[in-house]
Amino acid sequence: MTHNRSNGDSNDVDMSNMIGMFRKIADNPLSKYLLKKSLNYCEKDEAVKLESALNYYLGKTDNACYECKILSKIVGFIIKRGISGFGASEEEFNQVMDDDYWIRGLSSVLKGIALFGVTKPFVPGAPFQVVWNITKACNMRCIHCYESASTRQNDELSKNQVINGLDQMAHVGVASVAFSGGEPSIHPNILDFIKHVDDIGMCAAMATNGYTLSDEYKAEKFVNEGLEFIQISLDGINPQTHDSFRMVDGAWNNAVETIKNFVDLGIFVEVATTVTEHNLDEIPEMIDFLRDLGVNWFMLYNFIPTGNGNEVLDIDLAPEDRLNLLKTAYKENNNDMQILSTAPQYAPVAESMSSNEDNMIPTHFYNPEYTNPMLMQLAEFIGGCGAGRFYMSIEPNGDLYPCVFFPHEDDVKAGNLLENDFEDVWLKNNVLKELRDKTILKGYCRECDSRNICGGCRARAYNYFDDILAPDPGCTNNQKDWDYLKKNLSKENFSRTHNDNLILDLIDKN
Repeated sequence: MTHNRSNGDSNDVDMSNMIGMFRKIADNPLSKYLLKKSLNYCEKDEAVKLESALNYYLGKTDNACYECKILSKIVGFIIKRGISGFGASEEEFNQVMDDDYWIRGLSSVLKGIALFGVTKPFVPGAPFQVVWNITKACNMRCIHCYESASTRQNDELSKNQVINGLDQMAHVGVASVAFSGGEPSIHPNILDFIKHVDDIGMCAAMATNGYTLSDEYKAEKFVNEGLEFIQISLDGINPQTHDSFRMVDGAWNNAVETIKNFVDLGIFVEVATTVTEHNLDEIPEMIDFLRDLGVNWFMLYNFIPTGNGNEVLDIDLAPEDRLNLLKTAYKENNNDMQILSTAPQYAPVAESMSSNEDNMIPTHFYNPEYTNPMLMQLAEFIGGCGAGRFYMSIEPNGDLYPCVFFPHEDDVKAGNLLENDFEDVWLKNNVLKELRDKTILKGYCRECDSRNICGGCRARAYNYFDDILAPDPGCTNNQKDWDYLKKNLSKENFSRTHNDNLILDLIDKN
């Protein structure tokens, strides 16, 4: 599934020159010094100086202190050079920036330039999204649940502790918080949390099984409190497929009613399906079904052998099946509904199948359209696994992990919200630093042409091989690793081999 890039295309040369020019501007010591100064809090404007300067530059406020007004000119210069180089207009840029979420995102990009430079892959100054598993309580018993959710735990954070954590994330520039679980909709304070996220300027999102939100009145309450994005799980076109996956009769019907409710309420609706051998054949019909319902995104989730997933290893897709699934997904993409995947291999699939007419930047989490073909190279900066780079996760007790699919082990724990400063973790944690460095990957992932736009799923690598840098066995280029796993790994010895780190040693000997 490798795809060799042509080095002779004039667009590649132009884009390289443009990125080089932008790097010289942004990485200039004076620019970085001024941008770093902008990261301090402005008491007069009651905001981080960078955000105050951005809002002043965009004409969203006339009330900025003298220092922030000066800073806005510097920020404006960098922005103008960036948007002209990327073939956009200031009018298009300003239209996008009407949404405060995008202002926070841009602020995080500029903060990332100040702190990390223009790197490949790019690291923003704060996570674009934090997924907060707000409780382990759940009204289902899903066979693949990464959280092994069931009942509320005694060490779950209090309402005030959650509110303080949200304030901390807003202060460092997090753009979006997605509440998950367990089942977040049954948390007694979930509406308060959503309202607070909205009040402090972040995008409020939620991932739900949809069981309790088939009631239209209840669904509307979430939107009224500020919910902007909802992800609803649906694991098949056949109700029996979904209900057997979720271990609850009637789960499919409720989930579909919930999808309809939120489509009617007008917020952004994503449907998520964990694709396994259990439901692979139903995906084509699901695409048509969800498109007819008016869903915005259909997200195909990788199966990750963590949590309850440890007990159903045999349902994971073979690399060839995953490749064919991703090809089908890309072919079915259109303006009515984007089909995406948490499998980073989707990016090289998109790149290999794209044409001049497609006009998409191939990443696995989003395929934005573009008008300037030079923008294709942006995938080298923004593509690949985003764990610990674009997003992080928080457990109900405040533990911090690179993403929700990492097991709750000290080796991959980044900190705790009550014990560590969130920004210090983002800037200094060694696990996150390793995840951001594609040059230290192991096996074929390190030498692959698609390393920067893919690099494999780091959670799958760790859960199978006890090593965040190991190859992702879900890729056809790592077929040898997959064959070994299927031959030698059983449910009985999975925990032992995972903890003793035996698998990679054995594969290296073959």
